[in-house]
Amino acid sequence: MTFISLFLSLLITLNPSSIFSCDGDKLTAVIRNNLNGDFALTNDLENIDKGAFVVLNWRDINLMLPVSFKVGDISFTDKKWLWSYQDEKNGLRMDKPRFAKLLSDGEIQEYTCDAVKEERVS
Repeated sequence: MTFISLFLSLLITLNPSSIFSCDGDKLTAVIRNNLNGDFALTNDLENIDKGAFVVLNWRDINLMLPVSFKVGDISFTDKKWLWSYQDEKNGLRMDKPRFAKLLSDGEIQEYTCDAVKEERVS
């Protein structure tokens, strides 16, 4: 039974898309682990280490947001920008991550993002 559980856990990984449409424009999201200074790419949300960060490229904006340490969240923030795959309120949402910006007046601007499925060429 343990073998079956292990095998199934290998098949069920949290691998979000790296390409999104956010408010009508293409956004790319690349997660890197950096606990050991190796900047290793990861696309498994269960494999994010304490030194991880996400690089977002959208419109004319290039962001590098460090991982958030809030328990239960899978998110990245610099306290101005937020990119989140999971939070306590909404649960896991790999195909519709939260993308938000804290404005100077304290308001939060939300951007609507949807995963773009990459087509494989044979």
